[in-house]
Amino acid sequence: DDPSVLESTRFVLELNGHSVVSADGGRAGIDALREAKSSAQPYDVLVTDLGMPYVDGNEVARTSKELFPATMVVLLTGWGTQMGEGGKQTHMDHVLPKPFDLNELREVFLRHPRARQ
Repeated sequence: DDPSVLESTRFVLELNGHSVVSADGGRAGIDALREAKSSAQPYDVLVTDLGMPYVDGNEVARTSKELFPATMVVLLTGWGTQMGEGGKQTHMDHVLPKPFDLNELREVFLRHPRARQ
């Protein structure tokens, strides 16, 4: 829901050697997931904000797990510890509070073998 956060996160991930597809909002994210499914090119990791207009991060994460069960889903949320690991839903692999620390995001990526590439 914040274009500057989207761009800065994309930029930092690319600087760390990751190939990034960014989507401006939940609907665009789901569209990108469906496009990836139709071209048989799954994403290794999905990073989504929780609070977005129209289609929230829960819906994006759920769709990702339906289409690509092995894709790691990282949820970013301003709800902080209220959405912490203990309360996560099955379609979330990691929950990071916002504002998130880029080193924390890097650590999450390091725990996922395919994201290290």
